Amino acid sequence: MATLIVTIIFGLIITYFALQNTGDISLNFLNYTIPSVPTYFVIIGSLLVGLFFSWIVSMINGIFTGFTIRGKEKKIKSSNKENVELYKRIQELEIENAKLTTKLNTPKVEKIV
Repeated sequence: MATLIVTIIFGLIITYFALQNTGDISLNFLNYTIPSVPTYFVIIGSLLVGLFFSWIVSMINGIFTGFTIRGKEKKIKSSNKENVELYKRIQELEIENAKLTTKLNTPKVEKIV
């Protein structure tokens, strides 16, 4: 709903701007000339071209950000796998330590011959 209201307000501003700038100009681009173009067409066209180029730059930035995030996710997954392996190794060492401790603490029975 808020987007609709902002769009309507933006449209009203553009309409008012267009009504105030009805003078004609001629556009020259390289060897081409376009005569009698209203001023508001030139300004609004420039605005739209600028928005398009900024959108393109934003999309490229988003793609590179996605690659960066994907690389970091792979690294996190690899680290988690390594943590699991280290945890298993810790458990094995604790079991081995418990066995050795019980072996050292058991009383030795001497045989009388």
